[in-house]
Amino acid sequence: MALGGPARPRPRRGSGGARRVAPGALLPGAGPRRLRGGRGRGEALPRRSREARAVRIVIEEPLHGSGRGGVAVYNRRLITLLSEMDPETEYLLFTYYFGGHPDVAARLAPPPGARWKRLHARWPERVVRKAEWGWKVPLVESYLAARGADLYHCHRVPVTKRVPLVTTVHDLFTEVHPEWSSGWMKELFGEVVRPGLGRVERILSISEGTKKDLVERWGVAPERIQVIHEGVDGGVFKPLPKETLAHVRAQYRLPERFLMMVGPFDPWCDPRWTLEALARLPSHLGTVGLVMAGPRGSLYEDVQRRAAELGLSRRVQWLGYVPQADLVAAYNLAQALMFASGYEGFGLPVLEAMSCGTPVVTSRSGALPEVAGEAALLCDYDSPEQLAAAMVQVLDDGAVRADLREKGLRRAAALPWEKTARETLAVYRSVLGR
Repeated sequence: MALGGPARPRPRRGSGGARRVAPGALLPGAGPRRLRGGRGRGEALPRRSREARAVRIVIEEPLHGSGRGGVAVYNRRLITLLSEMDPETEYLLFTYYFGGHPDVAARLAPPPGARWKRLHARWPERVVRKAEWGWKVPLVESYLAARGADLYHCHRVPVTKRVPLVTTVHDLFTEVHPEWSSGWMKELFGEVVRPGLGRVERILSISEGTKKDLVERWGVAPERIQVIHEGVDGGVFKPLPKETLAHVRAQYRLPERFLMMVGPFDPWCDPRWTLEALARLPSHLGTVGLVMAGPRGSLYEDVQRRAAELGLSRRVQWLGYVPQADLVAAYNLAQALMFASGYEGFGLPVLEAMSCGTPVVTSRSGALPEVAGEAALLCDYDSPEQLAAAMVQVLDDGAVRADLREKGLRRAAALPWEKTARETLAVYRSVLGR
């Protein structure tokens, strides 16, 4: 079917169709189910009678990254808040993996007191790709359906015939910038996600920018796409008293005045443009440092080399992965966040910094102007001249800093994760007929 048309109609239940759930109704289910695929013991789902059990909603956790990026943050905040807002529904976080089992299992484990559970299958990625992508075998759906899934919220659209799907498209990176995309990501989006959207009940986009890309580049009918912005946890990312920050400055040996960048640092978020801008600062700002937090990315050696060529090696500091509490403190200590990216479907660091009261300089690319609103200085990401001028403004002009701080706090407060969860829950209920 054409992507621009409505989702295909599903057969009535009894012929393999999606079950419809009336308000307050309990659905028939099976006996105890295990939370792990493959062999070995797994945590059993609570035993339910065949006559009654709660609705089960499964959210996919892709494991093709560090597990600390935007999709992982989105999943964790969403499932945590949904399980609190909707306690009568069972929420499961699902993934599949084979190697590194103990580390992955620990990373996916719910925190103490969590209302949601994990659900994982011991499948090698290459097996799933062959079955789902190559042979069009509904491996994922069969696994989830056997465990009573009533709805699957995915990021990679699987082959399905029975379990209704909601999918979130975070960006169309491979379409907008194929030169920065890996071969398997191009295959995933071009051969799996794009044709799979015709099977999806609801398409969620995390920004108007991504929705625009879906409509213009893939021909998806705009009425099929609902924009639900990502958010920020204002209870974690917040202004901190100065006296609580000294230990983080000492631990990481942070300079007195510094600009901050958050990675990973790959071609679309190339720090060399910011280095070029730093080298252009006037002499009275010659001691301002550049602190880089997050995975080093593919450009680490190139960035180190360019910093040395510009005479900036002593002013550039790589922190690597920083625990969340220390990241919040670093935001508070920074003079500004420099987030000069060539493309973003959203840009969580922008909201995180704003929520900490830190001025933000970001780029006009992708969804970043939409996320920043009027609360940041916007530049072309690859213009050292514009970036340097913005640096001077936030470093030299107290009025500019105060204005950006105030506007940023208001902007972040308007996009809490609770709003994301409420709007997503409304989508689930619509799909399930509740």
